Parts: sequence; C-alpha cells; structure tokens
Amino acid sequence: MNDKIANCTRCTFCKWVPEVKSEAFAEICPSVQHGKFFSHTAGGKLIAAYSLLHGKTGYTENLIDNIYSCSMCGGCDTSCKTLFAEHVEPLNSLYALRQRVVSDGQAPEPLKVVLQHLRQTGNPFGCEGATRGDWATGLDLKQTKTHQAPFILHVGDAAFEPHQWSALHHVARRMNAAGVNFVIGGVDEPDTGGLAFDIGDQQLATTLAQRTLAWLEKSNAETLVVYGDDSFSAFRNIYPRLGLALGKVRIVHIAQWLAQHPSNEKADCEKVRVTYHDSCRLGRLGEEHKPWAGKMVLAYNSIPIQEPAGQLQLGGGGVYEEPRKLLADANAELVEMERIREFAFCCGAGGGGAQANPEFARAAARHRLQEAESTGAEFLVSSCSSCSHHLKQVAEQEGSSLKIVGLVEFLQHRETAPIATAASHAGE
Repeated sequence: MNDKIANCTRCTFCKWVPEVKSEAFAEICPSVQHGKFFSHTAGGKLIAAYSLLHGKTGYTENLIDNIYSCSMCGGCDTSCKTLFAEHVEPLNSLYALRQRVVSDGQAPEPLKVVLQHLRQTGNPFGCEGATRGDWATGLDLKQTKTHQAPFILHVGDAAFEPHQWSALHHVARRMNAAGVNFVIGGVDEPDTGGLAFDIGDQQLATTLAQRTLAWLEKSNAETLVVYGDDSFSAFRNIYPRLGLALGKVRIVHIAQWLAQHPSNEKADCEKVRVTYHDSCRLGRLGEEHKPWAGKMVLAYNSIPIQEPAGQLQLGGGGVYEEPRKLLADANAELVEMERIREFAFCCGAGGGGAQANPEFARAAARHRLQEAESTGAEFLVSSCSSCSHHLKQVAEQEGSSLKIVGLVEFLQHRETAPIATAASHAGE
C-alpha cells in the first residue's frame, strides 16, 4: 500500500469527470458528492491510509464510515489516470486499505455479516445454497452437476432475486432458440468472490475464486455467458488482481451474446425515449485488468514512467456498444446523460457501500436519477440488475416518474408485448 499513496499530489482531480459539461453533473465520485469534504475523495482516503500505515492515527467510527461510504466504482481511478497515468493508482490503494481494515477486524458490522454469509452459505444474502437453482424450476435445463456442454449460463446473485427470474427465463429461452448447447450451474455454481474482494477480505475472495475456477475446469466448458455485471467484472478485473486466470474459458456478457444473436421475434412497438446507465462493473471495471510487473523510473529527472512499459488502463475497454445496439434494435431513441461510458456516475449499489452506509447509496442514486431525468427520457435502463433494482427503489421513494428497468427485462417486453403493455410492465 505504501508504494503509491505517498505519490498523491492532492490535486482533487479524482473528484471530477475529465471533461465537465455542466456544474450540476461535474463529479465522478459518489463518495465526495455525498460527503462534500475532501476527506471523502480518493485523495482524502489515501491521506487516511498513509496516516494509518505509519501509526499516526488509529481507527475511529468516522474513519471506518468514510472508507466504506464508497462503492469501489473506480471513477476516481479513471479520472486520476487521465492526468497522472499509473503514478498514483487510487483504486489499488483503496483495495489495499480495505484489506488492512478487514485484517485488523475493523470492517463495519453489516459487512461482517455479508462476509459470514459468503463463508457459510456461498452467497451474500445468507440464503440456503440448495436454493441457488430454484430460479430454473420448470425449465428443464441441464446442470453442471450431471452434464457438460460448450457453454455455461452463469447466473450469479440473480439466482436469489425472484424479481430477476423472468429475465433469466427469457435468456434461457433465447439461448435454446438459438440452438446453443448450454448448461447452468444450479446448486453447483459458486460465488465469484468479487464482493468479498471489494469489502477487503482477500483470503475469502481467493478461496471463492479458486472454487469457481475448479468448477469451471471440471465443467469442460469453453464459453461462460455471464448474466451479472458484478460477476463479469470479477472474472475480467478482479481475478487478474488475485493472480488467477480462467485459462481457455472465454467470458461473454449476456449483452454481448444477445447483440451477436439478434431476436427474430419483435413486437410492433412504438419508439420510446430511453437513457442508459453504464454500470461501473460492465463499464470501466469490465475492462480486462492486465497486471504489470516492473519499476517506476524518472524520465528527464521528473516524469515517472513504467519500465518496462505497461498498458495504461482507463476503463475504455469495458462493454459500451452492445447495450446501446440492443436498445436501438428495440426501437428505442437513446438520449444520453452527460456522464457516460468510462466516466459514468455510479448509482451507489455496489462494493459494499450500500450495506455499510445506506444513505450514501441512496444519495448516489438520487443524483444519478436527477441526471437521467434531465434527459427527458421515459425509461432509465441498465444492464446491471443491482443498479436497476437500487435505482428503482430510490426512484419510488423520491416520486420520480422515470421507469427503471434492467436491459434484459426491457428487451424481453419489447420483443413479446405491444408497446402499451411493454411500457407498463417494464417499469414495474
């Protein structure tokens, strides 16, 4: 942790989108947008980390609250690197800070419960592991426990969220209709370990990730079609940070698969105005992380550079085009928000922040909803089930007129129902 945190110049660039379009939507960091003070920025958290590391301060309730009033969305990292490249690495330092907090037994109580659930039941909700396959009841789908196939449909936490099951059924039907030979994990599908890593329990994250890799190797599958954005990010962004690789298994997000296999069954739907929320974990944290080994040296006695040269990762390698193509194919008029793609503003749902500080997460969602409302769109769509569920809950609390819906759910209704029915159902 010490090798980078002292490099921060306190410039506060981690607060802002690199290209500001308006004062109202200039920030990229939901932590400081909620907390207002510099201590809530990535730079402020690095000061706290430095002080903690050198024994100048100890743990306090306010310090823990500050560290975990954060969704680990990586916005600070993307903005910082547009100015300083790899000189500071805010996100890596925040990961290391949380690992220190967890190892010292100082994680917030709600997150200790989440970690305990992951250890005991293999999911963050504490649901019985035997219910992981309940979503597929009545679908007659093959499972990895008894079958092998070239494709696996990876469901993730949506297996425990009944409001997602209709969309999962739609995906399974689409894959069957396309003639794909696939299986599901059912009760055998392990947790990816991504949330454990975000919270700061690297040991548990590694255990869960290794369990997932062993399951994949045993399955003999060639392609993993991933429904959840958080799982997609775990495979592409977190596993490389743990020094783990998926070998020959190809990772495809469901939005990518659907874009490659367009539906032939489209209802006669009128055009609707839609704005799209790029989730952090399909967007900037969906970019494949490429670990680098070497040293930083000074060029011209002043400019720190990597030796050997590495690849600067700014989040641009996430999945951005396919969801927009799917919306266009569904006769949606896309009206973009100001902060999109790798510079999208996080809704606050991920990284353990929502469990540790629900008001922080609600504030982030309120702010994102205000930005979405400013576009004049009727629908706010996101590929991430956690984002869409969280935004929908806050929209209902705030009395927003926006219809919040997941990407697959939106496509499902556009393909199978007339516009009046689709519009009413998709916002439910």
